[in-house]
Amino acid sequence: MKVRVFILARASKNNPKQLKYLLIVDGQTEAAYFKAIFQRFKISAKTIKRVPPSGGNAVSFGLSEVRTFETTDRRSYERYYIIIDRDNLTRSEYQQIQCEINQNEYTRLVFSNVAIEVWLLAYFKQMTSRPVQSSADNDINIRELSRYLGEEYQKGNSIQIDKIINSAEHPIDTANNNTSSIRELCFERQCTNVGVFLQELINGL
Repeated sequence: MKVRVFILARASKNNPKQLKYLLIVDGQTEAAYFKAIFQRFKISAKTIKRVPPSGGNAVSFGLSEVRTFETTDRRSYERYYIIIDRDNLTRSEYQQIQCEINQNEYTRLVFSNVAIEVWLLAYFKQMTSRPVQSSADNDINIRELSRYLGEEYQKGNSIQIDKIINSAEHPIDTANNNTSSIRELCFERQCTNVGVFLQELINGL
């Protein structure tokens, strides 16, 4: 599991908006997507820090790395968002992540099952709950994304990410409305709460 950390802090009135939130992001596609969204809302992502893959330790290991960064950089943050996909997590690893999230008051889990592509596909169509078992299930969403894009979808491709976002009437609301029935997190079924997170983030500006 690849994890990236976005660190954002408040800025002066004439500069891009900077949030005092920290995003720990799993994967290059998430990194490209949130960077594109932040640009649209003039939010500054000041630092991207990668930490090694950590599986079920995504919360504890990610926060440990963050504490080290905060100490070195003499910064502190109000809230932490752990943004991951199910990918190849086991049920016990997922439960461990949920448990550690619940034990950290200022930490939230943003989760897509099986992967972030379920959210990206929601820019084009209504998404519904269905059983999923492994990352192989995401192949269905990837094929559909390729069809909508008119070319082979590539993870982390920032040009394609922009194309996906630009295809919708609104950069967040369209996909959020199309995932309204799958916002509740579930290990066994297709789900994503990316839209809930983004609305909370943008409304807090």
